[in-house]
Amino acid sequence: MLTATGSVPVMDAHPDTSFMLGEIKASPSHNTLWARGQSIKIQPKVMAVLHYLARNQNRVISNEELIERLWAGRVVTHGSVQKSINALRTALNGLIGDQEFIVHYSKRGYQLAVEPQFLIEETLESPNVTTAIELGKAFASVQPKWRTAIWTIVLLIALFAIYHGVNWSMIYLPENHKTIFQSTQGYTNETGHERSPTPHPNNQHLAYIREKVNPAKPNDTDSEIVIRNNAGKDWRVASSHGTWFKLAWSPAGKNLVAIEIKRRDKLLAETQFYQPPNFLYSFHIFSLDLGKEQLLEKQQLSQWQGQILSVTWWDEDTLEIVAKQGPNAGNGRYRYSIREQQLKLLDEIEGAINPIASTILNQKTAIASLYKNKVRVDFLNPAQDPINRVQLDVSAADISWIPDESGVLVYAEEERKLFIVYLNGKQIAIPLAETKDKLFSRPRYSADGTGIYYTEEKRSANIMLASLNGVKTSLTENTNFNYAASFSPSGKQIVYASVRNNQTHLWLVENGQEHQLTTQPIPSKIDSIIWSDDSKHIVFNAGNQLYHHNLLTNITEIFVTDADNIEPIAYYPGNNRLFVLKHNGDVRNLWRIEGKQQKQLTFGAVGSAIEYSGDVLFQYVSESGLWVLRNKDDSLERVTPNVEPYSKLLKANSEGIYFMTGGTCHESDIFYWRYTESNKSIFLPQQNNAVSTTSFNTDKGLLQTECDLPEANIVLLK
Repeated sequence: MLTATGSVPVMDAHPDTSFMLGEIKASPSHNTLWARGQSIKIQPKVMAVLHYLARNQNRVISNEELIERLWAGRVVTHGSVQKSINALRTALNGLIGDQEFIVHYSKRGYQLAVEPQFLIEETLESPNVTTAIELGKAFASVQPKWRTAIWTIVLLIALFAIYHGVNWSMIYLPENHKTIFQSTQGYTNETGHERSPTPHPNNQHLAYIREKVNPAKPNDTDSEIVIRNNAGKDWRVASSHGTWFKLAWSPAGKNLVAIEIKRRDKLLAETQFYQPPNFLYSFHIFSLDLGKEQLLEKQQLSQWQGQILSVTWWDEDTLEIVAKQGPNAGNGRYRYSIREQQLKLLDEIEGAINPIASTILNQKTAIASLYKNKVRVDFLNPAQDPINRVQLDVSAADISWIPDESGVLVYAEEERKLFIVYLNGKQIAIPLAETKDKLFSRPRYSADGTGIYYTEEKRSANIMLASLNGVKTSLTENTNFNYAASFSPSGKQIVYASVRNNQTHLWLVENGQEHQLTTQPIPSKIDSIIWSDDSKHIVFNAGNQLYHHNLLTNITEIFVTDADNIEPIAYYPGNNRLFVLKHNGDVRNLWRIEGKQQKQLTFGAVGSAIEYSGDVLFQYVSESGLWVLRNKDDSLERVTPNVEPYSKLLKANSEGIYFMTGGTCHESDIFYWRYTESNKSIFLPQQNNAVSTTSFNTDKGLLQTECDLPEANIVLLK
């Protein structure tokens, strides 16, 4: 008996459907929670509360709704709900320690902080010897005339299947790979930055990228391609002063393709804030003798200007690339013949007109494309005829084939979801431990299907205050991930996000002292934080949600939930009005939100935007100059045509605007543009431009984090 587990839509989950909460498995039919080799039994009503919160994880559930749905027909008080919640918290924390799974919002109710993964359990009978013998005996007992009839029917079915092109890969799916993993082990354990594991087809070697600081240029890094054998010995194949971006082995494993992002003027090609991706790429083909550790031949293909999304091999001589040619072009699939040095744009697959990645194994193709801001996967056979199409509930995905060709491994980094999509459409979730201070990327099955390699990056940073006199002081001195710091309007208070004990909270610094501001953890990474002018309110975004924190009441609540990512610009508590930037793909536009009313205010691609005295000052992407949106009548007015394009606006007053140019981790000095004189002057020199500035105050200086190369290692999931 073989049991396979897959995922189902949350709202379709049966009351007895098991589900995962991070590394915890909940089984309603057994009223049991499992994690780390331990189990805890809970009361049926307590499990019912957990299951209901899991099915409705996208919203806050009130006490009244829980009582109505789970205690129907009984007279109970809010105390019964609280008792169940307390029992849940005790059980969950008893399994994996102190972690906030259930968030309480005052006067509103409860919400599950961890997104659940509901599971399907299917029983697939696996033929065995006994079954075969029994079938043989049964067939032998059939009268001869009926045996002939049975064989005739079987033959007709087979001929029908061949004639009508029945896809046997949809009927029989090998599963020579693991889906349940028990442990992790470090594959590279050096102090440094190792990433992009790419297992060789022989299951004896693995290629990866190693980055390290250039001793001669502390703000610069060198990038190397390294191959490690099964004895742990490394062979450095190539190095670059640019950055290696993608690796892929040819089908026979004789060649390795690597993409190099070239540097221009000692910086990456994309040097500007808010600029659409516009890298310069070079394809390198390495022909290798792995046994002798010899480079047989190296070819560098023509440079590609645009954006490379994925690279794979169609055959030993041909690359397949998903890319766009130029910053304003659409995505396409291309084939490049190395021998003939010819590039060919492939025909679009119906319904997959916006590809974001492709992967090929034995000329069987899987294409990931975007449809209504969600990923769908198309499977094609070697003749490039469709096998199946599967719609996924993620907004972006990295895909790679499972070595047995049964489907693809999918990873959605933003949602932190790792799962398998089989050719027949079945999906199986692979649970990952929730670690908010670490990044997980580019998982790949080992060639024998027994493990998954991935990159794990430790995130740590401290907030620096760069004062107007050039002195830098550290506001945080720990090994946590501290980021998104923001000055209050007066500059006397600073709020920032910090990940500690696997929980994200806001922290407030005032009079040299800091304390935790939020009482419940924020479920996802915070991007930006703004203050109201009276310094009594904070608004911040995490994913597609806006949160509001009242410093007078110390209450944090969800303010706005939207299908698009939202970045707050300004908040006016008197009339509960918000100005925000909404992201739809790469395009951002200004919106005003008042209660349930939302209005789009610009129709273009907006870059940087800030608020001053009720108005919003902004730039359009790639255009010089400065525009203002007047609060009194929503009119647009051009203030000046001369501010450099791709500037990052920092602060404004009645006479001018403060801004910087460059890009993240290569910032310029702080400039001031005076409207009346139409000229630019340096307000504050940057002594170190390898920083990321998050806030600016004309009296205090800059809040920033330094751009250190984070520690990253390759890990094997077993």
